[in-house]
Amino acid sequence: MVLPIFFIHECIRDQLQRMGAKGILALVTFHKKCDSNRRFDIATWREFMRFSGIRLNPEELAVIMRTHATCGKEFHFGTFMECVRGTLNKMREKLVDTAWNKLDQDKVGYITLDRIKDVYHLKCHPMVMIQQKTEEEAINDWLNENFALIQKVTPFDFKEYYLLIGASIPNDYDFELLFIKAWKIRVDGFNVDIALNNIKTQVFKNRNRIREFFRDYDPLRHRLILKEQFAASIDNSKLIVLPRDIRAICEQYCMNDDPQYLVCWTAFCDEIDTVYTLKELEKTPLREVLPRPKLNGLTPDRFLKCPVVLDDKREKAANALISRIKRELYDKRIYVRGSFKDFAQTKMCIGAVGHVTYTQFAQACSSQLKIHLEPHETELLCAKYDDLNNRTVNYLAFTGDIDPPP
Repeated sequence: MVLPIFFIHECIRDQLQRMGAKGILALVTFHKKCDSNRRFDIATWREFMRFSGIRLNPEELAVIMRTHATCGKEFHFGTFMECVRGTLNKMREKLVDTAWNKLDQDKVGYITLDRIKDVYHLKCHPMVMIQQKTEEEAINDWLNENFALIQKVTPFDFKEYYLLIGASIPNDYDFELLFIKAWKIRVDGFNVDIALNNIKTQVFKNRNRIREFFRDYDPLRHRLILKEQFAASIDNSKLIVLPRDIRAICEQYCMNDDPQYLVCWTAFCDEIDTVYTLKELEKTPLREVLPRPKLNGLTPDRFLKCPVVLDDKREKAANALISRIKRELYDKRIYVRGSFKDFAQTKMCIGAVGHVTYTQFAQACSSQLKIHLEPHETELLCAKYDDLNNRTVNYLAFTGDIDPPP
């Protein structure tokens, strides 16, 4: 029984995908032998079949020849490959081009395997996240499988790889996930590092340990939870994260080969905990520790002076108001620091070191410091000292600006 031409094309595509690097090398090598019409002679076609090792029975070969050979003299290789692995739509082509531009920043027209190793984002590789492979094993296996036979990868080689694997990925979202996890590239251009840095900043400032909130949803310790459970864990940990950021992080740490797109929460927590130290550092004490990631708002003196800078008009008004309060409290011989002590107790504490809510700040200024502030003045001070951007006031920084030096 002879299969229809569609299924023969599908059979050839499956064989090329299983070949990996050999299949890509065959496509690249024989594409160069095509003329301007993307054709070559029948002898070259037979050489391609021998080189690639594609297995077809005589009847299937006859169907291929009737479909793609011209009068039995020339073989239309370009049309044949379009039928086998299809073409890229605009969205997919944009992803491939963006990834290539990220790899070939020097515009030399090719990249080496070492360059791919440097850019490939291994922390979110599925096998690395669940600790079945090390980062070195994952990248070596991927390169050996796909590009080991090509010393210098050209844009055509790179595109041919994604054409071949993309042919078996009908959903554009699944195709985009490949680039999100491997190259940190998205169609909308969103930078997930901004969302991660926002969480790292909050965790470092508040000394949060968020791992326990995720562990409750994974009683069997599979390292994987649903997206909804991931969002609930973020909410329970009192982190201020936008829904768009949560969605981007879930896509970054999801298992893209899982039908439910389960999220590896342990890999996410390991990345967040890098603001404190490296994982399992006690097992390898001689390991070199990289400098702490530079995060906005983590100034060493953030409890001595506020790092928030308002627009020119409001900044000028805030400085004038602070000077007035400082002069007024100096005349009254009142220290600010002790006025917020009650709100820092366990029952009234909001969980952020050195911070009180807007309402608590206004109450302390009115009842403890005896300062008369207009509503707009209170709002201005709250905005000036809200360094976490979560409607809390850094009262230690406020104290540092008002109280005289010891």
